Amino acid sequence: MENQVPIHNIIQNIASNGVEYAKEIREWLDDSNENKKVYQDLLEIWHVTGSFPEQFSPNRPKAWLKVQQHIHSPKRKYFLYRRIGQIAAAIIVVFLSVWTGTELNIWKQKNQYTEVFSPAGQKTRIILPDSSIVLLNGNSQIRYSRNFNDGNRNVELMGEGFFDVRKDLSRQFIVRTSELDVKVFGTSFNVKAYENDQNVEVGLKNGKIGIDRNEKAIAQLTPGQVATFDKKEQKLDIGEMDINLVSAWTREEMVFEEDSLEEIIKYLERWYGVNIQVAPELLNGELLTFKVKTESLSELLKLINILKPIKYHIDGKQVIITKP
Repeated sequence: MENQVPIHNIIQNIASNGVEYAKEIREWLDDSNENKKVYQDLLEIWHVTGSFPEQFSPNRPKAWLKVQQHIHSPKRKYFLYRRIGQIAAAIIVVFLSVWTGTELNIWKQKNQYTEVFSPAGQKTRIILPDSSIVLLNGNSQIRYSRNFNDGNRNVELMGEGFFDVRKDLSRQFIVRTSELDVKVFGTSFNVKAYENDQNVEVGLKNGKIGIDRNEKAIAQLTPGQVATFDKKEQKLDIGEMDINLVSAWTREEMVFEEDSLEEIIKYLERWYGVNIQVAPELLNGELLTFKVKTESLSELLKLINILKPIKYHIDGKQVIITKP
């Protein structure tokens, strides 16, 4: 590693979700592929165990032997279960082999995929092999090939993710969803493509992106534009919007602008990881507008009650909302 960075700085960067030492770590990642591998290993160890090893070796087999021993410790298991409830833990399919103790040689196999799932109520940050950064919202998943750096950089998305793509004019970056494909070379944008939502939404922060459907180019976006594809009507609309509102969730903010209670409830279920039952008479099409930042579910429901009178009961992960 040419540009040495203190391991403490790397750990602080990962634990702070990329906020601390951001510039220093970005420059270090750009120095070599070995640095990227070291960072990815530490990031994945954090996701799996919720902590970092006391000593870390860039040697992958040795490092993962330590992780395996770390996981199988009875005391560590208790900490892991508790930690998963506290942090945005990613469920990474590749680590199933670590958990079961099987031989960890799948990095060398072809046509293998890495899948990352962000559970409802949590957010998960991923560093891709090309150093592009993805932040997944709750109840979202991405999948990419182990051969990600060979040819075009392809990622499959189900749910919502904010992408900060490293510029590479020789290799296109493609986000594939069930309805649309987003193609870029290097830019920042938000994609929202939940399976049970009526619309797929793409918002561009900077740069330029192309949108394809069924292998055919259908639109190009410039900064500040949002494309909304209606699955039922099979129609694409493009409009101007403050991208900071579209990506507000990445800053722990919820912004609703003329949204129905039904749409808001669906969003809250993903945000807090709960199941909400609403009395049908409350779903009357009335539109609400408000903005909140990192409020508890109880506090947010109190706010909704001011805008639209409701009565609610919270029992663990179950929430019932009725008329007062």
